[in-house]
Amino acid sequence: MKELYRKLLSLTGKPYGLYKSLSQKTWNLGDFDLEFIHIQGDPYAPASKILLTAPFSCLGLQPQFINSFTKRLATSDFLLRRLSQAIEEWNPKDQPVFTVMKPGQEVILRNALWIENGKVQVCLQIKLPGNQRIIDANEAANLLTSVLPDILTSSLYDFGGQFLETLQKHIECLEIREALKEQLKPSGLIAFIPNGAILPRASGLSDEPLLEAIRFQSPLDMECSFDVLGQTISGMGIPKGITVISGGAYHGKSTVLNALEKAVYPHIPGDGREWIVIDETATRIHSEEGRSVRESDISFLVRDLPFGIKTDRFSTASASGSTSEAANLLEAAEFGATTFLIDEDSSAVNFLIRDPRVRALIGSEREPLIPLIDRIVTLKKHGLNFLLVAGACGDYLQVADQVILVNNYLPENATAKAKLINEQNPPLSKLAEEENVVLPLHFSESRSFLTYIQPLLPHVRPSSPVERQVKIKMKGDTCLQIGFLLSETNKIAGFCNTSQRFGAGYILLNLLQNATEEPSFELIQKWCAQIQNVGFRKLPQGFSRDLSLPRTQEIAATLLRLRHYSKEQSSAK
Repeated sequence: MKELYRKLLSLTGKPYGLYKSLSQKTWNLGDFDLEFIHIQGDPYAPASKILLTAPFSCLGLQPQFINSFTKRLATSDFLLRRLSQAIEEWNPKDQPVFTVMKPGQEVILRNALWIENGKVQVCLQIKLPGNQRIIDANEAANLLTSVLPDILTSSLYDFGGQFLETLQKHIECLEIREALKEQLKPSGLIAFIPNGAILPRASGLSDEPLLEAIRFQSPLDMECSFDVLGQTISGMGIPKGITVISGGAYHGKSTVLNALEKAVYPHIPGDGREWIVIDETATRIHSEEGRSVRESDISFLVRDLPFGIKTDRFSTASASGSTSEAANLLEAAEFGATTFLIDEDSSAVNFLIRDPRVRALIGSEREPLIPLIDRIVTLKKHGLNFLLVAGACGDYLQVADQVILVNNYLPENATAKAKLINEQNPPLSKLAEEENVVLPLHFSESRSFLTYIQPLLPHVRPSSPVERQVKIKMKGDTCLQIGFLLSETNKIAGFCNTSQRFGAGYILLNLLQNATEEPSFELIQKWCAQIQNVGFRKLPQGFSRDLSLPRTQEIAATLLRLRHYSKEQSSAK
């Protein structure tokens, strides 16, 4: 620490650019070593980025808190929340000096704080002080050698077991969730919602629980119980197959689906959804009009189009609502998804159903779109599951294995009632014959990564003459840019935040720069597994931005939306 202090004082009155000399070595701050990842060019530029590393044992915590991936994930998340709060409390209100990624309700792997090989790594930003473009050495020395160590000490060190009990509850919450998830498949379930869960959120702008909401209570004839870590947890189990969730408007059916969609990630204690579990590959499918599609086989749901356009290797710069939803479903199946969540409100009507009178009017030979209702039973036979919210599409009652009716946010088992209705009101038309339908080849193996990305490789280059390496940027809030490639990620439902989009971008950049013939799905899986073991150090530039690890499904969805753009196209927009 003294060496860094002396170095900073030696910069008194020097030009601001000499701060960059700090990046020439690693500085010792006692338990923590400090490394400058990026140093800003002037006081008005984006903040500098630093990486702090220390032995986990120095924090006063036992090795038992990090002896599994689940424990490391929970402990890292817990410590990051404490650090984020400490920084927020210290920072001046008008102009923050230190910033660190602020966690949401999810517990996910983040490069802001991660524990690997017995070491804790902290990545945060600091605005290095300056008067105009002259280094303010005294203030810099105070921030880096006094304030920063105090913040780390007060938030990360457990003196006398002050936060030991809270940390143990944080870990236990994730361990219970993992134990519940492991029991899903053997029980023949794809999802489980515990009694007492809080599904509604505080508002459309807040992901925190609506504390005064009606708590979830399973119907008795759908209730199941699991014994985990010495306690029994009861709730509603959703079996494999086709499940229709119905109910009146504003009664909570979409709220149930949204909670299940978010359950692919763990949540913090008190979130209300922390013990909801679902098949970890579950993917939300919806219409995405205008998305780019390249070389996807959608022939299972879309026959060849007019003008000789084939759909077994379909490409378009701007898909329609129905073709985009067909592509979303079949691409997700290609990349390992076995459970699909669909809400009729966000779907194309002609993707879901077709009125028998319209069938008769147009004729099958002149209608390329094959509605999901005609294919869903075949998909179920091949091991795919569906959770579908239907308040108007009654056709799905005839194919549903179970029907859940949500009334004032409380579910009822309406399967028997739906069967009776089907008997009393037979469907106007018989479902299309499906016996001879053959699934696309990619249901068993994804396409070759190298073959798919080869046309993109010439565009993986710096987007500016002054840049020495390809950078990941966001155009607007949700459009990811990799060199001269863009991916519209705004409607990829599985992303929690921007840091996950950046995480997907950096993983894809490294895959693009190290292209292989491996199938895309297996290659992405391999990289995600390596990052879970060693953190984002696996990625070159892995600490240059705030990154979180998304699922394989979201990385694949980002990959499949990559398209070339030119600066002329960008400026024209």
